[in-house]
Amino acid sequence: MEHSDIKRAENPNPPHGEKRHFRKVTITLPPEDYETLVHESTRRKIARKPNQLISALLREAVTHYLGILEGE
Repeated sequence: MEHSDIKRAENPNPPHGEKRHFRKVTITLPPEDYETLVHESTRRKIARKPNQLISALLREAVTHYLGILEGE
């Protein structure tokens, strides 16, 4: 996969109001994956950690995965 000309966002979860260049997507997940996201979101809320929203978790996961692909 050759995308060396694409610049990846340094922070997949910038502060509110700084996502104007981001694009919205809709996904369908298996129930097990959704439950895993809900559990991680809840864990972060209880621990008072940042990026608790499911959308933030998905941005992190996609950014991480695409970073791995770029290394191939």
